[in-house]
Amino acid sequence: MPIDLKSFLEYALAFLTIFVTVLFLLVFLKNRKNISFTPEAKKLRSITVLIPTFNDGETIKETIESVLKVDYPRNLLEVIVINDGSTDDTLEKLKSFGKKITLLNKTNGGKANALNLGLKHAKGEIIATLDSDSYVAEDSFKKMIGFFDDESVGAVTSNMKVWKPSRFIEKLQNVEYILTVFSRRLLSFLDAINVTPGPLSMIRKKVFDQIGGYDEQNILEDQEIALRIQAHHWRIEASLEAKVYTATPKTFSGLVRQRVRWHRGGIRNIVKHYYLVGRNYGDFGVMFMPLGIITIFVLFAVFAVFFYSLFNGFAPLELLSFGTESLWLGLTPIHVISFIIFAISIVWMFIGLSNMKETVSIPYLLLYLIVYAPIVTLFWVVTLWKELTRQKLEW
Repeated sequence: MPIDLKSFLEYALAFLTIFVTVLFLLVFLKNRKNISFTPEAKKLRSITVLIPTFNDGETIKETIESVLKVDYPRNLLEVIVINDGSTDDTLEKLKSFGKKITLLNKTNGGKANALNLGLKHAKGEIIATLDSDSYVAEDSFKKMIGFFDDESVGAVTSNMKVWKPSRFIEKLQNVEYILTVFSRRLLSFLDAINVTPGPLSMIRKKVFDQIGGYDEQNILEDQEIALRIQAHHWRIEASLEAKVYTATPKTFSGLVRQRVRWHRGGIRNIVKHYYLVGRNYGDFGVMFMPLGIITIFVLFAVFAVFFYSLFNGFAPLELLSFGTESLWLGLTPIHVISFIIFAISIVWMFIGLSNMKETVSIPYLLLYLIVYAPIVTLFWVVTLWKELTRQKLEW
């Protein structure tokens, strides 16, 4: 019996979801004893912390203070703050730190441009990047530096957590961040990490010497640099023990802007680094780059069917029931598959939370899975529209 396009896309998305979830579960089962592994450094290396800032007067002081409080030898720690043409009281607050930091002032040129200026002045063997609204735990540097004893490791990411989640939307993002960091740790076992997040990642200075600095035309520079690190066959590790706390969007509109920027930047990075697909790049090239491309194409195809159906007399209520229609007439295979996806998603969430040693209330877990995750996925609609209409890509 022939299958229509709508059903094909439903099954394609279901297959991708099950495949990826089961893959992560298998990777977890194989490496469960090493999830929280933190190597003790044989030697402490010099670190330069780069903090680009633009109009962050409300947060920058606390950010810098968190760095100055870290448990790390002061003679091995350099803090460079790059003021990217702030027009508020940021500069005044930076000057209050005196010689505790190296302050670089410049006209506004964007985050990547600011980071590259910092790289030119950095003396450390290891470059740590930190967003100006993020706050590091005192032991984070020591929890990360040991990974660099392995000379094949070019970068290390940290355990990024939501800073003081109080609002409803922040608490849902908190669940998302926990699961994302746990997933990134599992990806490290496959050498398949594709981003070195701005809120505390460490990269060897030698890596920058080899591959160059940040792409100043890129809106998602922390992913783009990670893809180049992968392209040059450096390994990227992930630490669950090194914690950093970062501010997240406090409103729905802010969340939409952030995720659309991430999605649009991600699409352009995939296009730029398409050559990473292939056996030369291990599991990352054979599995994860292709999966990312296929998933984007399938999502766009789903939305195309939505819009085509809508403009061709498809009833709005039918549109909303895409994939779950006619339950009262009996279960179809896609409904059974949907129940399976829901079940393994619940299992996956509890495994992630347990290994991250996090406690989240059941209502928030269910809201995250049933409401938040689907809504965030729908942000791809906005992404598609902005890309098709060639709207300017902004921060």
